[in-house]
Amino acid sequence: MEKIAQFDTDFLFATPTYLSGAASAFNLAGNFYDYNSSETGEEADYKAIANDFNIIGNDLKGAMSTIMDNNPR
Repeated sequence: MEKIAQFDTDFLFATPTYLSGAASAFNLAGNFYDYNSSETGEEADYKAIANDFNIIGNDLKGAMSTIMDNNPR
């Protein structure tokens, strides 16, 4: 069976740890997290759309693999 690449749907968001989440309760300035960013809106759109297509491709590969495994010729 072919290994399918994994893509994230939340790559533009910060992924805090438990400790940083607890520490953010004391951050009164509200600038604790550094989000993943892009130079332009178009670049962010490009990254998001490309990632969406990769996720859809993985879903299709998984569905096709399941069909082929359950329906041998």
